[in-house]
Amino acid sequence: MLRRPLRSFRRHLLDRMVLRPSQHPIHAPTQERVILPCKTETIECFVQQSHHGSEPPELLILKFPGTAGRAERSSSFPVNLLDNQRTAIWTWNPPGYGGSSGQASLAAIARAGSAFWQTITEQHAGPNTSIWLCGNSLGCATILHIAAKHTPDPTCTGLILRNPPPLKRVIKRAANPYPHFGLINPVIADLCDSMDTMKTAPKVNLHAVILQSELDTLVPIDFQNEMLETYGGPLRKVLLKGIDHDGLSTDRHKSAICDSVRWLWKHTRPTNEPLGAN
Repeated sequence: MLRRPLRSFRRHLLDRMVLRPSQHPIHAPTQERVILPCKTETIECFVQQSHHGSEPPELLILKFPGTAGRAERSSSFPVNLLDNQRTAIWTWNPPGYGGSSGQASLAAIARAGSAFWQTITEQHAGPNTSIWLCGNSLGCATILHIAAKHTPDPTCTGLILRNPPPLKRVIKRAANPYPHFGLINPVIADLCDSMDTMKTAPKVNLHAVILQSELDTLVPIDFQNEMLETYGGPLRKVLLKGIDHDGLSTDRHKSAICDSVRWLWKHTRPTNEPLGAN
């Protein structure tokens, strides 16, 4: 009889350990703020569009920030590397972040992420629209959940994942320096399956670009590679030399990133119309 309250408590501990929600206002003058009703959630999004006509974009990008990220800070990547004239980037604030409703929790993020995907793709994608899901760190776990659950068309859907985490191993490593860290094992065991990348990655068969920070101390590359070995689709890895988990890419990384973006477009564009890179 105690199993359900105990699991709820453990998942609450995981949420507190992993998530870093914030709700303070952030000025985002170059983006359009949109409040999106999605089933039981209200999701705050920030949108960047290269066109304002009624025609669907050629490339629709859904972006998922990391554990302390906010949609207001979303950049124009990877559109800034492409020549495409009709693009749209939708970046979300998950439940409990920014102006999105609900409490910040891993289970709520998975549920709302699924609703976000369905709403945006149904309302804004056309028959000749490519769709990319782009995420950083924890956002990659949300993306893999969406891709595993909804099985998007691999001929027009791709992923860009930066430092994707196997959450259980990352959490255990973070707890290691503390006394009685072994007590974390039953807590980790109650991580919801939807955010366990070791379980979702094998179910995904989409082309994916993996950006890996060489000096990542939060999600070391060997952690990432252990999970990526189970991934079910084609991968192209880019090593971002000399930077840590949150480090910014520089001009020295641009050529390799551009090549990987071209590769992803080659395998996901639904028409024969070319899209080059700068």
